[in-house]
Amino acid sequence: MNMRTLLAAPAILALAACAPSLADDVDLENVAPDDIAWIGESPVYPNATIAQNISSAQVFSKLAELVERTDLGATLDGAGPLTIFAPTDAALTDLPPHTDEALRHTLAYHVIEGRIDAGELAARIVEGGGSYQAQTLSGDTLTFRVDGDGIVIVDGAGGTARVTMADLNQANGMMHVIDKVLLPAQ
Repeated sequence: MNMRTLLAAPAILALAACAPSLADDVDLENVAPDDIAWIGESPVYPNATIAQNISSAQVFSKLAELVERTDLGATLDGAGPLTIFAPTDAALTDLPPHTDEALRHTLAYHVIEGRIDAGELAARIVEGGGSYQAQTLSGDTLTFRVDGDGIVIVDGAGGTARVTMADLNQANGMMHVIDKVLLPAQ
């Protein structure tokens, strides 16, 4: 055991107690406390998959239920790399009723292929003359723009979501937290 791990052991044990579902699945011993991001009271581990982090974070409890209901978990637990724009439970209150098939389409609309951090996303926006379009796993397109000092996403229905927390590393990609649900064009 190296010195960094030894010094971090008490914090890691406390984190393991907060997230028992991840403690069994993720190698917490090799994660430095400074590498763990926090969304409210919930840790987001850089060596856990997108699916694991969503299922263990309180702020994503509704999203976790929807991911499980639509069988999107296997994709979000896969090798990736993927980038997800994850709506919080507060954002999901705006989700209109969906059939399971339409719901899976809407959730896949929040995911793009590749590991794209905020710096790269901003560079693509600049390269695109002020906007960047990316194809999602649903086959639809999202448009990204800079607004003030943040990034906003324009969906197919004309709505916008703001990235409220960026660059949460995942074992199989990247997570950015957003404040609204993204809806594809109808």
